Amino acid sequence: MRKNLIITLLLAILVTFSLAADDPSASFSVAASIGAINEMKITNKPVTTATFGDDDNSFSGTVAIVGSGEGANMNSSGNVTFTAYISTLSNNRSGYSVSMSATPLTSDGATINYTVTVNEVPYATKTNTTALTVLEVGSLSALDAKSLPIAVTVARSEYDSAVQGTYEGSVTFEYKAAN
Repeated sequence: MRKNLIITLLLAILVTFSLAADDPSASFSVAASIGAINEMKITNKPVTTATFGDDDNSFSGTVAIVGSGEGANMNSSGNVTFTAYISTLSNNRSGYSVSMSATPLTSDGATINYTVTVNEVPYATKTNTTALTVLEVGSLSALDAKSLPIAVTVARSEYDSAVQGTYEGSVTFEYKAAN
């Protein structure tokens, strides 16, 4: 009987410890990988993070300069009227910069110079030879969009005295993600 009592007491103690044990738990991990967004394009209106990808904000790609007559878009000072923006979309934690360069309008050896301005930084095709930084964004804590207007002023005297021909030049923007 004494053995039965000892066994019964041992079983009671074990059951009590089993009931008093910590509640079981379970867990799992959650992870996300956010890819880099480093985009730039020329748009016909300012954009936001929500409208950057919209089809209706695309710029046609060419600015046809008309100095006089029907469809004229250049005044007597050489300011060309058109609407274009350099627009960026980025989530780069370290930020980014945008530089700009341009080539003069040329046709069979003849040249017409102009100045393109973005963010109050002018690039003159007659005197500038290296790209200029027009936008520098420091660290970002969220997805961000920027749109800066582009302005062109043609050397009106060179335009007015130019020989016949189709003149072409280019404006180039370079996006550089910070490390």
